Amino acid sequence: MTAKPSIGEQAQALAQFLRETRLPQNPIVVYGSSTVRLWPDIARSLGRNDAVAVGFGGATLRDCVAYYDLLVRPLAPRFLVVAAGANDIEKCDASAETILATIVELIGTARRAQPQLPVAALTMKPAPFHGPRMAALRAANALLEKRLPEIPDVRLIDIFAPFLNAQGDADPRFYAEDRRHLNDAGYAAWSDAIAASLPPAR
Repeated sequence: MTAKPSIGEQAQALAQFLRETRLPQNPIVVYGSSTVRLWPDIARSLGRNDAVAVGFGGATLRDCVAYYDLLVRPLAPRFLVVAAGANDIEKCDASAETILATIVELIGTARRAQPQLPVAALTMKPAPFHGPRMAALRAANALLEKRLPEIPDVRLIDIFAPFLNAQGDADPRFYAEDRRHLNDAGYAAWSDAIAASLPPAR
C-alpha cells in the first residue's frame, strides 16, 4: 500500500501544480483542507472564472498559516476565503479560542503581503462524521461570529446552518459514504453559500 502523502508533500506538489497551471490574475482564492481540494469544478460551481481552489487533505488552520507564502501569496489574490478549522478540532482538540486565534494569525500572514486584502472565513460545517464534536464546532462558530466582524474587511460565511436537518443534526443527504466529505448536493449548497458573499466579477 502506498503511504499517504504528508501535509508538506501535498503542499509542495500543490505549489508545483499552481506554478505550472494557467490561472486568472489576482483571483479569488478559496484556501483550506480536503473539501477545497476535492471541489470538482470551482469555476462552474461558482459561475465565474476568476476563482481558484487551493486545498490539501487533512490541513489544519496551522498548516494554512505555515504554507500560505508558498501556496497563496504568489497568486496575489484580490479576495481570500478561508475554509478550514474542523481538522483542528478533530486532530488537535483545538478550543474555540485557538480556532479564532489561528484564523486571525492567518489573516495577519496574508495581510503582510497585501495589507488591504479582504477576507471571508467559513464557519465549520457539521458533517455526520463530526457528530461527537458538534458542541465544539458550535462553540467555535459562535466565537467566530462574535469576533471576526470586529476585524476590518473580514466577513463570516455561514455554512453550518445550511447543512443541518430538521432535528439540528448534520444532514447526511449532503455527504459521501465516508460521512465527512461532500457529495454533489453538498457541493451545490456549499457553492451557493460562498457565491453569495463574493465580490462582483470583473
